[in-house]
Amino acid sequence: VGLMTTEGEKLTYIAPRGGRVHLRALIARIDRLVASDGWDGPQALARGAQLLQRRGVILAVSDFYDDEEQMRREMRRAAQRGHDVAMLQIMADEELALPFSGHVELEDLETGAIRLVDVQGAAGAYETAVRSFLDRCRAGALRDGVDYALFSTSTPLEVALRAYLLERAARPPL
Repeated sequence: VGLMTTEGEKLTYIAPRGGRVHLRALIARIDRLVASDGWDGPQALARGAQLLQRRGVILAVSDFYDDEEQMRREMRRAAQRGHDVAMLQIMADEELALPFSGHVELEDLETGAIRLVDVQGAAGAYETAVRSFLDRCRAGALRDGVDYALFSTSTPLEVALRAYLLERAARPPL
């Protein structure tokens, strides 16, 4: 197992290997990760596929709000090169269905922009836009030979990822 992470412009790559010492290094790296501003997903995916010396598994974990077309293109390219690619989309429950009422201030966590929103007036259009976005992501992934799963931030990532990997392992081979 290997690991590639990005923090801002910095890309960190730990080449795939086996053994307990390597596993400890991976876990230590994951433990040190800190969420930061956006990432250059297409570049990270392209570089990750390039760094793999032989066919491998690429698990891309993101909300995928980034440039949809470029992200889809890079995942498709990696899959066409023989890599097993999975798009693991993670979103907060509050993003999936607005739990608010009245007028609320919403802050974009990546840009810091704040907007006053009338929830009742925006709810229908918002839910349609989110549903459309998720449908595009899922349909595009499946069309391009990329596995897809939607995770909620209300479930710890390690729990969701374990359940996904166990479910995936139980599927019949293609």
